[in-house]
Amino acid sequence: MAKQFYQINEDLIERIMSVVKKENITASKFADNINYARGNFYTIINGKRPVPASLIDAICNTYKVDKQWLMTGEEQAKDVEAKGVPYFNVDFTLGFDIMENDQTRVPDSYIDFPQYNKCTCWVNAHGDSMAPTISSGDMVALKQIEDFRYLISGEIYAIVTKNGLRTIKRVNDKGESIQLIADNKDYEEQMIPKEELLAVFVVKGCMKAY
Repeated sequence: MAKQFYQINEDLIERIMSVVKKENITASKFADNINYARGNFYTIINGKRPVPASLIDAICNTYKVDKQWLMTGEEQAKDVEAKGVPYFNVDFTLGFDIMENDQTRVPDSYIDFPQYNKCTCWVNAHGDSMAPTISSGDMVALKQIEDFRYLISGEIYAIVTKNGLRTIKRVNDKGESIQLIADNKDYEEQMIPKEELLAVFVVKGCMKAY
């Protein structure tokens, strides 16, 4: 049977490389992990030959990547109620540090917890500034809000800023800015202008790590 190849497609190659980047390994190690010849893999990602179907299958099977997303950039429709809420293995810091603003497209798994199945996603908490309410290693359920001009003071929010900062804190809405307050009193309060906010999520709950 003749091998199936897809046309050279820069977008497809970019999505393949996004999987490599997500795994935080070299292209050589990635090729080894999917049992693919390094030389052939480099030739493909450099756009010098079409992408074979066998490579697509190897990536999807090894790293549990959504094949439709890898091929087209569009995720296959998910039955959220049946499967639960997407879990992304990325960290939200409980402190206030610069972290890579990971734009994960494909969930690592789904968490079916009926009380939180209307949330947007689950992510990891990292750090101790919100202890004892939220501890490092806990998984937190987040619900994204589209309009964050008015936030509820005293509520816990996950904040993403335009310059790549991520944090989870209690918020005091000051109008044009927000005050970030840690439950752990060893941490100082922070002020951020609302114009610097990229995304805001309400923290709806957490699962403790043991």
